Amino acid sequence: MFRLPLITACLLALAACQSPPTGNAAPTQPAAVIQGRALYLERIAPPPGATLSVQLVDNQLADTPAAVVASADFRDLKGPPFAFTLPYDPAKLRPNGMYGLHAGLRDAQGTLWFVTDTRVPVTPGASAPVEFRMVRAAEDPAPPATGTPWEQARARGSVFRGIGTEPGWSVEVGAGSTPRLSADLDYGERKIDVAQSRKTAEGYVGSTADGLAVSLTTKKEVCSDGMSDNEYPASATLTVGGKVYRGCGRFLTE
Repeated sequence: MFRLPLITACLLALAACQSPPTGNAAPTQPAAVIQGRALYLERIAPPPGATLSVQLVDNQLADTPAAVVASADFRDLKGPPFAFTLPYDPAKLRPNGMYGLHAGLRDAQGTLWFVTDTRVPVTPGASAPVEFRMVRAAEDPAPPATGTPWEQARARGSVFRGIGTEPGWSVEVGAGSTPRLSADLDYGERKIDVAQSRKTAEGYVGSTADGLAVSLTTKKEVCSDGMSDNEYPASATLTVGGKVYRGCGRFLTE
């Protein structure tokens, strides 16, 4: 009469020792994320209700809708530093692409307190966390810019704007017979400014305050940036101290 319970107990013990079946189901893959820490040097606490916004940006697609690969807002902040985990879709990455992070800290009313002043280089898929510093925003920040970068440049009084890739760069030229010419070079890592350039038949020439020769050649022709399907009505060739940047642009007053 005790044999049946004994056999049942033995079978249960044997089942517990068996390895679970693996089947053909694929293992769950962890989400692709970028881990990092944002900080600032000022010895002040973040404002009440502060939000840290972080974006993963394709540097080579600047000025296009596809530039932002991923973005997220982080609240209930403790710090600084502010630790964050930014998920992204690997399918949105391009082979040999160059990527960066942009971040800003705002209070509950949306006023910008701290922001990255240059794009932070990042390699999606790298295991090491990214750490970067934000700088204090203007005491009386201007209202956020609206419109496309081309409309914003026109609102600043620029008559021509050019952009290029590999490495990413942009240039703006003001109005007048001796216009200001300013450029962001090498994905924003370098900035130049020509206070008074001279207009020529081909474009503009001048030099920076430290004597660096700068020239911008513009030509009305259909131009493609080579990174997207966008076409522009002008080509642009910017030469800075012998280094040549080629790209496309628009005459903003036409």
